[in-house]
Order: sequence, then structure tokens, then C-alpha cells
Amino acid sequence: MSITPEQVPGSSFTSPDASTLDFQDQDGSRGTTIIEEPEKSIRNFGGEEEDEKRDVELAVAAQPVSVPTPVDDGPPDGGYGWVVAVCQFFINFATWGYASAYGVFLSFYRETNFFPGATDIEFALIGGLLLSVAFLTSPLSNFLSKTYGFRIPMSVGVVIFTLGQIFAGLSTKIWQLFLTQGVMFGLGVGLVYMPTLPVLTQWFNKRRGLANGLASGGAGAGALVISILTRNNIQKLSLKWAFIINGLIAFALLTPSVLLMKTRVHATGAKFEPLQPRWLWHKGYAFVLLWFFFSVLGYIIAIYSVATYATAGLGLSQTLAANIQAITCGFQIIGRPGVGLSLDRFGRINGGSGATLIAGLSCLLIWIFADSYGLLIFFSVIQGLTGGTLFATCGSITAEVVGVKHIGSAMAIMWLVGVLPSTFAEPIGLALVDYSTNHLGWTGRKAFEISICFSGGSFIVAAIVLMGAKRHVQGNWNMLTKA
Repeated sequence: MSITPEQVPGSSFTSPDASTLDFQDQDGSRGTTIIEEPEKSIRNFGGEEEDEKRDVELAVAAQPVSVPTPVDDGPPDGGYGWVVAVCQFFINFATWGYASAYGVFLSFYRETNFFPGATDIEFALIGGLLLSVAFLTSPLSNFLSKTYGFRIPMSVGVVIFTLGQIFAGLSTKIWQLFLTQGVMFGLGVGLVYMPTLPVLTQWFNKRRGLANGLASGGAGAGALVISILTRNNIQKLSLKWAFIINGLIAFALLTPSVLLMKTRVHATGAKFEPLQPRWLWHKGYAFVLLWFFFSVLGYIIAIYSVATYATAGLGLSQTLAANIQAITCGFQIIGRPGVGLSLDRFGRINGGSGATLIAGLSCLLIWIFADSYGLLIFFSVIQGLTGGTLFATCGSITAEVVGVKHIGSAMAIMWLVGVLPSTFAEPIGLALVDYSTNHLGWTGRKAFEISICFSGGSFIVAAIVLMGAKRHVQGNWNMLTKA
């Protein structure tokens, strides 16, 4: 029974809340009663059917309205992803293509004494510095991409990259070449290339290996074109104008590529993460890092020394040496997409390890016996098809081991691991040639034998250690399993 003010004459009421009522009678006594909610009062005077109907209505009204959230159906494996792949192709063309063509510059520097007083080791260090600065830039570009978006560091990188080549053309001292072709060039490569590396994997899954292979083929195409173009411009114009023309071409290719590049960060959950040293001791990824370390060591010696081997080892002309360099780099156009396709068919780790093994065997079974222009061309073809594929496969292998969401931070560590081998690989290679010449008395192509064995051995060690990552991914040592 509920009490209302009208039922208690002469009483005063206060209501601290909507469900209770305090009252005080004329004699001073106090009390509290409960006031039923309107819907409960209605229930007292309605039938069973009405009560049930009202209960249902109230329950429905109390339910929260759910708004469906968009669910990512996974990478589209095409669509605008192919536009991104084309952009990545030209970015590779204008960054790693130029870097791979450094062998033409190295051969020219050694043969012409263009910078008086400079040593072969100094010229080799410039090529190593170019790559190591690019790798060292990875944490910086990762941070800038996370803070300001990936286009900001890429745009800054385009400017630095272009100016680095123009200023290199104006250099007259070796220290100026260190700053321009070494530091500025490398910084530009790092800022342009590194932010884009996780992007392509966000657009592809089943065709990821093929897409990465096609995109990274730009490095081979760039090296082929730039090797020939640079050699011709040096001969017909000058070293100065060869640099300037290269810089202007790079600017024309990179600018639209930066503008058209697009990510799927929000759809995939991928993110730009800060530098995370934990990847160094990750059970599976540590083997990937070792594979990358030894692969870079072998690759740099092979790609930078083959033109020098042609001139100093076989006595060929600068033009023929540039052709060898161009063939080595040019066949990467076929090799990188081809190996990328094999990753999708046979497994990403299997394909990467197999290509690395063939690259090493080509050094030990072909290059070391190359005593003619034709045999050296044969080696250049095999090395071009397999040697540079580490850059086509490293992204896919990383995604296989750590997942797409963490590829940015994991590969930032990979680039840092690549600093030491990229810096000192070619100086080590030339130092071994000098040792063979000055201490062992070897001349001609024989002086390169220890350096060639070192390059081939590095590739083979890399191929073997990558099997540790395969063991981590599949949980056993079955080499025939696709992984």
C-alpha cells in the first residue's frame, strides 16, 4: 500500500529521491514510506497481458543501440595496391638503383685518379657510407612517419637526395665526396625508401611476394639504366654533369611517387612503432637478422667489385666494365620478381634461402674461374638473378616471422643490423685484393680469389642460418614444408 500526500492530512513531506517519502505528523512523529514508480502503479491496476506487454516495451527501450564497425576483410591483393607497387618500383629505381650503380663510379675513381691523393679504400668507404647512412636513417624515418605521416620524411628525403647528387658533381676534394655522395646521398635514400617499406605488405597477402618482387625490380632497372647513362655521360660530358643529370632524373621520378603513395594503416592495424631492440633476441627473427647481415656482406662485395674485376682482373675497358655492371644489375629486373613469385609458391623463407644459396655458389663455381668477358657475363647474369633478391624478400620474410603489424619496428632493427656489413664489405673486399697483391704476389684475376671466396662464403652462411627462422615458423626441421 503506497501513501500519497493527500492520504495524510496535516503532515509535511520531503522527498530525498524519487522512490522514498519522509513525513512528519502533527504530533511530531516522523516516518518514511516508499513511493512506487508510475509503471509499477499501473501494473497494480492492469491485467497480466498489459503487464507483460509493458515489460517487453521497457526492456526493448533499455537496450543500447549498436552501431556496426567496419571490419577489414584483409589486403585486397590488387586494386590501388598495384598503383602503390608502381610507385615503389620507381622509388627503388631512383634510390637503390643509383646505389647499386656505384660500382661504375668506383671503377672510374680507381682508374682515373680524378681525386688526387685518395686511396681505393676511401672510395670503397664512400660506397659503404652511402648504404650505412641509409640504414642508420631507419629509426629517424620511422619516428617521423609515426609523428607527421610518411610523406613528410619522404619529401625531405627527395630534396636531400637530389641536392646530394648535384653537390657531388661540384665536389673537388675527397672529403666533399664523403659528405655528398656518401652522407647526403645515403640520408636521402633512407628518408625516401624506409617509410614505404611496410606499405606494400598492407595491400597484398597471397600475392605479396610477387608484388614485392615487382616493386623491388625497380632497383635492378634503375641500376641498369643509371650504369649505362652514367658511363656515357662521364665520357661525353663530365663527371659533374653525370651527377647533375642523375639528380634531376631522380627528382622527376620520386616526386609523383611520393604523392601517389597510400597506406592502409587504419584498416590493417599496422602501425609505425618506435625502435624495439627486443627483435634482436626474438627466437625466430634473430635468424632473419643473421641472414640479412651475411647476405649484405656477400652482396656488396659482388655488386661493387665486378666492374673492378673486369678492369683490374681481366684488363677490360671502362666501357665493358660498365656493361658488366649493367648486366648484373639489369637481371635483377627479372630475378627479383621471379624470386618474389617463388616465395608465394614455395614459401617465403624457402625462396629467400634458395636464392641466397645460388648467389653464393655462383661466386665459388663461376666468378672465381671467370677468365674471359663471356664467362664474366654468365656470372653477372646468375648473380643478378639471385644476389640482390635479399631486398625483394626481406619484407615478406619479416612479415612471415613477426606479422604485418610489427613489420615497421622489426625492419628498423634489420636496417641497423645492415650498417656494419654495408659500411665495411667493399673495404674488406679491396683489402683482401691488396693483401693478395702485396703479400702473396698474386696479380690479375688471381688477386681477387680470396675476396670472391669471402663473398660466396657469406652468401652460403646466410642461406644456412635462415633455416633457423623456418624452424621457428613451422615448429620442425622439415625442409620440404612450405614456409
